[in-house]
Amino acid sequence: GFGIQQIFNDSVSGVVSQIEGTISVGDVIEVEGLVGRVLEIHLRTSLVRTRDDIMIIVPNSRFVNDKVINWSTMERNTRFHVTVGVAYGSDVQLVTRVMLKCMRDQTGISDHPAPFVRFNDFGESALLFQAHFWSQQSFEIEHIKSELRYLIDKGFRENGIQIPFPQRDLHVRSWSSTASPPLSDR
Repeated sequence: GFGIQQIFNDSVSGVVSQIEGTISVGDVIEVEGLVGRVLEIHLRTSLVRTRDDIMIIVPNSRFVNDKVINWSTMERNTRFHVTVGVAYGSDVQLVTRVMLKCMRDQTGISDHPAPFVRFNDFGESALLFQAHFWSQQSFEIEHIKSELRYLIDKGFRENGIQIPFPQRDLHVRSWSSTASPPLSDR
């Protein structure tokens, strides 16, 4: 009973998706954090290739019942960002200039709308910045973001901007006469 009901649900969902045109062959989709390109759509299932080149058979009911992002139906340019922290005391204007140059130099990042840098927050160990940019290459975006991080790291090194290690300050009080002595004194 349940198996036939699920097959019927997947088949009806496949027909609904085809009629509505919400998912098409070639679309880049995201379901529950998994991004892939739709290769085939059949009555009951669809074949999707992930960024890791893994083929996944997706029941069509997932496209109707689950939250699905279709990156291909959005504007051609989609905004993304990369977050980076720099050491306290860094020249924030220099940080911004270096990050902007890196975004201009990175292939796959659109010129329009123009990329921008946002001074996002004062973190525990770093000043936090976000490089915001648009790209038409949503399927390749993780590679583009990785290459941008390499460029930013190189640009920071060339300009003496440090990316700090997370750190904690530990304050030790002296031992009182009534307290147990430290382990090293036992």
